[in-house]
Amino acid sequence: MLNALLSRLGVARPSGGAPPQTSAPRPLDRAVRRVLVTGASGRVGPLLLPHLQGLGLELTPTDRREDYAGARHQAIAVHGADADLASPAACAALADGQDAIVHLAAVSGEASVDALYRDNSLALGNLLQAAARAGVARFVFASTMHVMGMYGRFEAVDESSAPRPDSHYAASKLHGEALCRLYAEKCGMKVTVLRIGHVAATLEEAEPACWLSPEDLAQLVQIALTRTGPAYEVFHAVADYAGAPLAPSRAVLYGYACRRPAEPFEAALLRLQHWTDSPEARERRGATFASTDLLG
Repeated sequence: MLNALLSRLGVARPSGGAPPQTSAPRPLDRAVRRVLVTGASGRVGPLLLPHLQGLGLELTPTDRREDYAGARHQAIAVHGADADLASPAACAALADGQDAIVHLAAVSGEASVDALYRDNSLALGNLLQAAARAGVARFVFASTMHVMGMYGRFEAVDESSAPRPDSHYAASKLHGEALCRLYAEKCGMKVTVLRIGHVAATLEEAEPACWLSPEDLAQLVQIALTRTGPAYEVFHAVADYAGAPLAPSRAVLYGYACRRPAEPFEAALLRLQHWTDSPEARERRGATFASTDLLG
């Protein structure tokens, strides 16, 4: 199933099918093998899937998408039939028999609260409920660095800093983080939130100052599937920019080391000057999301 999906998406597997080098994080536990990946054909999924496949996981990718009301609506293929994450029954079918879930599916751009609620809040709540009932051991939630987007470019930030969302989209992801914590602390799942920057194959393709390579994202997912420690963790997921005020990700506590560092922070800021002419976007971590007019 996965090979067919990768072929349809035009994604190549890692050369020779060999797993990426993952010596620092803990090896995968044999008890965590069957992994559901939602949003597999979105912006991040096609970049991440080949690396997860290289880890030897038994992946169930879900990838069907339809547009509605100007936003992305995730519809999931379950056993050859269309299902919807807004449906509790569909989520129950997806979660059944899985050891872990990597939840990428979402509306990933700015939209109204109404347009975001179904896919970013209701769908996540349904999936967490289904995961808890099915005894899924681990859950990985793709959040966003936009939950910290109203911080200035030169302000020191780490995972303990108070969230400052830059948009309706970021606020919906922050609600998702709260749902994840609720289910982690009340239902016994190991839940890891990844606040992801801009995942792209190369630095040049990403928004300045927030790039993350697919290899490093896969390393973070591996850590989420194997880590010890508390039921709930939040990791910032951005490449290392020398001189940046963003603290190293908490994932270093579990063996993470950025394998594809970015350019120096000063160089990224110079590129930012050519990327946008908005003063707010240049000054705030959330870039154009931070300059969005909520009243417009």
